Amino acid sequence: MRMNSIYTPIGKDTFSKIEEEFDYEILKIGKFTKQPPLINHSIFMNHFKIIFFQHGYCRIIVEDQEYRVGPGDLMIIPINAFYTVSSLGEDTIEFFFLHFTVQPVHKVARFIESLELTQILVLHDTINEVLVHQLQHTIRQVSEQKPGYYLEAVLLLKSLLLRLRILRHEGDHQQSASPHVRSSEETVFNQCVRYLQEHLSENVTVEQLCEIAHVSQSYLYRCFKKLLQQSPSQFVLQFKLQKSQELLKTTDDSITAIAEATGFSSIYLFCSTFKSAVGLTPTQFRKHFKNQSSAD
Repeated sequence: MRMNSIYTPIGKDTFSKIEEEFDYEILKIGKFTKQPPLINHSIFMNHFKIIFFQHGYCRIIVEDQEYRVGPGDLMIIPINAFYTVSSLGEDTIEFFFLHFTVQPVHKVARFIESLELTQILVLHDTINEVLVHQLQHTIRQVSEQKPGYYLEAVLLLKSLLLRLRILRHEGDHQQSASPHVRSSEETVFNQCVRYLQEHLSENVTVEQLCEIAHVSQSYLYRCFKKLLQQSPSQFVLQFKLQKSQELLKTTDDSITAIAEATGFSSIYLFCSTFKSAVGLTPTQFRKHFKNQSSAD
């Protein structure tokens, strides 16, 4: 007798649907250890950072707010956050770190909103021994470049972000689970991103963005500060630098051609701006990336 089995697919929950919206690029993962005193002033970085404290205590000051973190605590730092970290006491400071970007770039605002990540987020007593083991294993796989190491790092990040979404939800039972409704700020932001994508080789100004979005400069500034914690001009520069990095990685175009393609008025301006933001000249960046790729 022949039997037919009918399977009903497992339905996707809200958090899984949200995570499906985003792709991530892992920039760096590792462990930091330092004897006190530790004083670290943040710098401008166009990526997100997750820090997992394992040993020692630190004070984190963001504008007029102060946080104290220690073993078991987790901290998420959004793009372009300015903060100061200093050690407390005499214990050795040890923490794991994971730096990443959200792709594509026009999804950054949605990612920030989905995690309510408008400022530094600290979650106490979040890290357990299982997570520590996963971090240590992934860091070892990456450092030794074992087969599949990059995917393993991405899956670890996705697992962490899913856990964070659940923790945020459990900490706020009033959180709405209704479908995302695009805000007017997001609409303006997405108009600006589309314009930048279509006019990447041009010297796009804030005035032009205001014109195509039909808003004032003050409103545009408020939109970007609310969604990304940065000004429109900072975002335009970040957008161009990210695109230039992609071209350096994926093409053999000359530095001059890439400078023109990303709207820089001169190769000198492009190179000086790139080095200031990335820490390497465009040529050094391309060489470094190709060396890493050949090592893989």
